[in-house]
Order: sequence, then structure tokens, then C-alpha cells
Amino acid sequence: MSGEAGASARSKYFQIYFSSGMTVSVAMPPDVEDNSNYISEYFKEADKPFKEKLSTVLPELDLFFEKAIPQYDLPILPFDGKANHVSGIIIEDTEEYKNSVYDEHQAKNWFSNTKKPKAYLSFSFSTHTFSKITLTITIHKRILRSQLNRIVESVLEIFD
Repeated sequence: MSGEAGASARSKYFQIYFSSGMTVSVAMPPDVEDNSNYISEYFKEADKPFKEKLSTVLPELDLFFEKAIPQYDLPILPFDGKANHVSGIIIEDTEEYKNSVYDEHQAKNWFSNTKKPKAYLSFSFSTHTFSKITLTITIHKRILRSQLNRIVESVLEIFD
């Protein structure tokens, strides 16, 4: 069995998964009948530091989003797990990445032709200790890469 140790949480403006960033393979012990919960127990222990850290930083993350949305004019809505997936949702203004012409066109059309547009954006990044954070937000219009970078920088400060 393989998996990744981690923890998730959902808040007003985001869903987050904080994890080791590494997939591990766990072999069953030779006496599997006597240790039927071996793998679940392994991950239960491996998940603990991620759950603890996430519960510690969650209030500060909530506060950051409450303040950052109006301060930086972020197009973030309250989190909606049923929002649409739209390719090309990020406006690449930093030269880090480039959207395909198709994705760019699709996103522009979708946001301009949809009443009350709501799309989700999920992105991952590494912490300074090489753990992984996957953040999912809901937005009502396309978002700039530079705005996402600002979010990443702030989240990393909170996790440090």
C-alpha cells in the first residue's frame, strides 16, 4: 500500500492539504492476521504532525484571506467544492509560465459568457522544509499569477 502522510482542512475561503510531499510504500507485516490495521495505524501516526501544524496555522490563514481579499483585490469567493474547472484561469503576468492560446481563449469566453461565474483553482507549492501545500480556492474572474505568488508567499510565512 502506498500513500502520502498529510492533513486537510476546509475554511470559508479555501481548502488546504498539507502533506509530506512524498509517497511512501508500506508493506504488510508477515503476520497480517494479527496486524490487520497496520497500514491505517502507520498513516494515523504519520499524519499527526501535519494535523497538528494545520490546526495551529488555520486561524492565521483564515485571517490572512479575510484581509487579503479586499486589500489586494483578489477575485476569491467563499469556497465552493461544486465550482467549475476552467483551463487558462490564471493570467500569466510574470513570465513564469505560458497559457496555450486555446486555454486563454476558453477562460476569457467562459468568464465573460457565464452568469455569476464561479470556478475553482487548485495549486501546489513546497514549503521551506520540503513539505507540500495544495491550496484550492474559488474565484469569480481570472486571477493574475502575481496575485497567486503573493498568496503563496504569505502562506509560506504563516507556515514558517
